[in-house]
Amino acid sequence: MTMNTATRIRTAGIYIPLLTGTLSVIGSGSILYSIWARRSTKLKDPQHRILGMMSIFDILYSINKALMFLTYPAGLGVPTFGNVATCSLQGFFTQFGYAAGSYNLVLSLYYFLIINKGMKKEEFAKVWEKVLHGIIVICHLTFAIVGVSIGLFNPTPGFC
Repeated sequence: MTMNTATRIRTAGIYIPLLTGTLSVIGSGSILYSIWARRSTKLKDPQHRILGMMSIFDILYSINKALMFLTYPAGLGVPTFGNVATCSLQGFFTQFGYAAGSYNLVLSLYYFLIINKGMKKEEFAKVWEKVLHGIIVICHLTFAIVGVSIGLFNPTPGFC
C-alpha cells in the first residue's frame, strides 16, 4: 500500500506524539516524584503544590497525546484504532489537560507576587492559592464537559 504525501503527514502527526508525550510524562513524573519523595517539606510550599498540579495535568495531557493513535478514528487513511466515542474522550482529556498551561500562569503570578511585591508565601497560600486551584479545575473541567456535549471533539482533518 503506497501512501501519498498528505497521508504520510497525517500519520506522522498521529504517531510523533507517542514519542513526545512519553518524554513529557517522564519529565513531569520526575517532578512529581521529587515533590512526593520530600513531601513533608515540599508540600508546605505553595510553589511545589502549584508545580505538582501542573505536572499532574501535564501527565494527563501527555498520556492522552501519546495514545492518540488508539483514539483517533479508524478509516481516515491512517493506521488508527478509534471511533467517534474515543475521539470525544481524547478531546475531553486534551481540553482538561490544558489546565497545565493555566498552572504555568499561576506559577508566574506566584513568583510576581513573592519576588516583585514582597508577598509572603503563607499569605499567597491563604489568600490566592485555593481560589486559583478551584478556578482552574472547575473552568477546565467545564470546558471539557461542554466540548464533549456539543460534539466539538469529533474528527477534523488535522486532529481528533
